[in-house]
Amino acid sequence: MTIRERILSVYCNQMPDSIPFGIYNRYHRVGFIERLARNSGLGILDFYPAVSMLSPPWHVQPAYISEVKNSSFNISFSWHAGKVMENRTIETPVGKLTQQITKDPSYGSDWVEQPYIKSLEDYKIMQYIIENTVFTDHEKAIRQRIKDMGSDGVVLGRIDRSPYQKLLIELVNPEKFLIYLYTNPGPLEELMQTIAFRLDEQLEMVLNSSVDVIWQPDNVTSDMTPPEIFLKYCYPIYKKNGNKCKQSGKVYSVHMDGKTRALSALINESPIDVIESFSMPMMGGDVTLNEALDFWPGKVICPNFPASLCKADEKEIVDYIRNMFLSFNNRPFMIQLSEDFNIDKYDYILGILSRINFHEFENGWI
Repeated sequence: MTIRERILSVYCNQMPDSIPFGIYNRYHRVGFIERLARNSGLGILDFYPAVSMLSPPWHVQPAYISEVKNSSFNISFSWHAGKVMENRTIETPVGKLTQQITKDPSYGSDWVEQPYIKSLEDYKIMQYIIENTVFTDHEKAIRQRIKDMGSDGVVLGRIDRSPYQKLLIELVNPEKFLIYLYTNPGPLEELMQTIAFRLDEQLEMVLNSSVDVIWQPDNVTSDMTPPEIFLKYCYPIYKKNGNKCKQSGKVYSVHMDGKTRALSALINESPIDVIESFSMPMMGGDVTLNEALDFWPGKVICPNFPASLCKADEKEIVDYIRNMFLSFNNRPFMIQLSEDFNIDKYDYILGILSRINFHEFENGWI
């Protein structure tokens, strides 16, 4: 099997001829060590918007940005305490919203310093932006990326976060958001309904694209999304999306990298195919691998390679992966390099992974 075939087998809950490693494209660095690891089974996970994202964009990259009717979007830069601040402004006929972002120098992640929505009045402006977003189809670019990728990995069709998670992570200060949610939920729920309506439109376009896997980076953790909130706002989205994906023959993969114990039964009931970038206790989660296997018997679990192992010696890393392999007990899975991967240890970790042979684990190799 090719790397692509192995990854797709796992996503479809079928056992490949060898367990694949997958690495997010943002961590991918071209060179000898990367080629060695890729030749040994490392697969590239290239998440890309099959349709442009809901405005205002989380990542300011060409594929993510959508037009907003009768509006303008501008970016300027400033420096605060030695850090570069990205100042984003979107002006509409009903008002202006601003956001300040800093970028993580190691991982390239965007961190919100000041959110777009700072008051209840801002919800009306955001409502206009959401309602007037013009989605752009990227099917031509998707086909080209799939062709360019070939057998070296899989192009994942990225869609927006579910409405609750999008507000919580991207658009509003989390503390203010939760206070409003419990004291004056009307404006928030109206905006979430509008987002949900537009995301249905986005999903329908993605379902008609060439991607095999639809990827939703929801970053769910029960700290911020407790069971009653998950049931009310997230579960209906996952149920609707999962059922639509099944009808279209697509795999539905949701990035859940936080604490999931309190949500385990609800996640199991939802028609999510893949629990992606699953993080165990050593990475801030609260569910062990063996518990996850019991909690979600019919789902594919793709654990994240713990960043804390980047400084471990080779034997400890190999033992960790061996124990993971034995725990899955012939159940398909993929190990992902997808959370806080230590770029300084790139050559070291990929060198070790390139030497791992899962068939030797099967034969009792230690």
